[in-house]
Amino acid sequence: MNGLDNIRLGLSLVAAASVAFMSGAALERDVDFIMKYAPPEDGPIPGEYVTNNCILAAVARESAIEQYPDDIYLDYVLPYSVIREERDDWRGEFRERFLPVVEGCTNAYEAAVKLDRTIWNMIGVHYDTRRDKARQSPRHSMRIGMASCTGISILLIDACRAVGIPARLVGCCWTTIPGNHSWVEVWSQGRWRVLASGEKEREDNIWFLAFASSADTTRIDRRIYASRWSPSPEGTRFWQTWEYPQRLSDVPADDVTARYIAKPRFAVVASPETLATPEWHAVADALAAKHTGDAQVEIIQSCPTNALEALRASRPRYAAFILRSSEFDNATLVSLKRMMRDIDDDPFDDAVWGIVTGPDAATALRLASARKPRTIQSILATTGVDENAAPGQIAVISDAYPKGEWWMKNAAGEVARHSETGSLAHVFADAWNAIDAELILTSSHATERNLEMPFSLGNMIATNGIFAVTPEVKWQGRARPLNAPSTEKVWLAPGNCLIANHLDDADMVMTALSFGKVNQFVGYIKPTWFGFAGWNTWRYFGSHGYSLSAAHYAACQWLALKLERGEAKDEREKAGLLWDRDATVFYGDPMQHVYTASAEMPPTTDKNEPPRLIVFPSSSATRRFEDVPSGMRVFEADDFALVEQAE
Repeated sequence: MNGLDNIRLGLSLVAAASVAFMSGAALERDVDFIMKYAPPEDGPIPGEYVTNNCILAAVARESAIEQYPDDIYLDYVLPYSVIREERDDWRGEFRERFLPVVEGCTNAYEAAVKLDRTIWNMIGVHYDTRRDKARQSPRHSMRIGMASCTGISILLIDACRAVGIPARLVGCCWTTIPGNHSWVEVWSQGRWRVLASGEKEREDNIWFLAFASSADTTRIDRRIYASRWSPSPEGTRFWQTWEYPQRLSDVPADDVTARYIAKPRFAVVASPETLATPEWHAVADALAAKHTGDAQVEIIQSCPTNALEALRASRPRYAAFILRSSEFDNATLVSLKRMMRDIDDDPFDDAVWGIVTGPDAATALRLASARKPRTIQSILATTGVDENAAPGQIAVISDAYPKGEWWMKNAAGEVARHSETGSLAHVFADAWNAIDAELILTSSHATERNLEMPFSLGNMIATNGIFAVTPEVKWQGRARPLNAPSTEKVWLAPGNCLIANHLDDADMVMTALSFGKVNQFVGYIKPTWFGFAGWNTWRYFGSHGYSLSAAHYAACQWLALKLERGEAKDEREKAGLLWDRDATVFYGDPMQHVYTASAEMPPTTDKNEPPRLIVFPSSSATRRFEDVPSGMRVFEADDFALVEQAE
């Protein structure tokens, strides 16, 4: 009697009869597959456990409602665990209990749905945040009668696999609200289909699909992953949603983000005169070439301020206006702000949009060609900044400190605090030259020609196409030129009047884009006395993990929502909100993603936090919050939603 005969004798008579079809070669293949890719932490695995698992999996496949290829079987039916939960011997019991549930079903998805609607009362397990831990094994969950979304999903996956239905765990960390979620996909009729484990099944209208649609393909911790047993061809691993702090796990996975997010529409708008110039047409071509893989790009030939009807036809999620410096002024900027709220009938911005420009086409081409999504490593600021806002060097001169005080964090993370009795302009200049920071963050008084240091202790000025600093408040030609930077930058000016307003090629914003190598710039085009749009852009960008373009968009949407709801506490605040509605602009490619270090930090759940933003791929009724997650309040417009903590 050989080893296979011994194994069969150890099984029930039903199982023994059922595996008579299985060859020794098939069993050897399955055992080898399990042992080859078993996680090292499992240690020595009893041979009987593995062999019994493989035989019962083969039994399930042979009698499955649908047939499927070997690669689907090996990764999504055969394994004895889903992620890194405790190991249970669940197959025999689950098959005996759940096989009658799926009798009469015509396909695997129908059977999985029936399991999801039936088994929870059978086994006495329900979703409960009081569970012991997230990644519970089935028997652990059954013992305590509760499980997290991850534990519920693991149990349902094992139930599916026990009756021959391929299933896998899918999960992500949300980009738009605190927290994360796990769910189930089952293989049916040649494709993966979504199953909201432990919830009412509505495959195309499950509550979390709207959140999943905002997953961010540019960040490893904000993509959507599906577990598997063997390594993926790309070597992808699951970003853990089941343990804190969030970190990359050793669980093999497929990146399935693209299945949950539709390609957004991206409109590139430029005048016929601009596109008739080869070097400026190259700017439009660069944007189209860069984003063709992740967006539906359309080049619209129109005077930008007359593009409303074309934009209504396109309904883009993103829009870039290519403008030669001679083509626009303050009136143009205000017109664009208003036009971008008029694409549909609501009072909100209808796309994440930006202006791609420069004093010459070469500068605009650099903005359009910037490719690498990145996390800011270094900061130079004239306003308050947390020491953890960037992992590298930071220099901060701020009127939040006593006059003349400033601090600097070096590359080793050591913070030194200093005090000056005179001008701080030389401190700014030294930091500009030494750090060559990736983020310039500024407040205090400014115009289109200068930026004052805090407490008016000197000036940064735009002069003859370069930046210089002077100790004088009213400068008279005595200025120290700043070094031309080698590092590409972004600049956020949440508290500076007029710094982003365009006058000519020698103004602050044009000098920043050209000489300063700034690829993205957010600031005021009007004198600001209220600061809602600017400071909340910094709040979203600096503390909540939003890219700079998304942060500006979110701040503008929140502002409009406060006006729409009548939430201003008095007439002064209402006037401030109305003023700020047309006061800020974003320069740069709106699809170029830049983050601060807060993008890597766990989100907060403070009820005083600003609402989280979800942008839909386009205006459509396909993304509707018919179910609102517990503890959340959702405001939904045609093409975005703002999600707040409930009162």
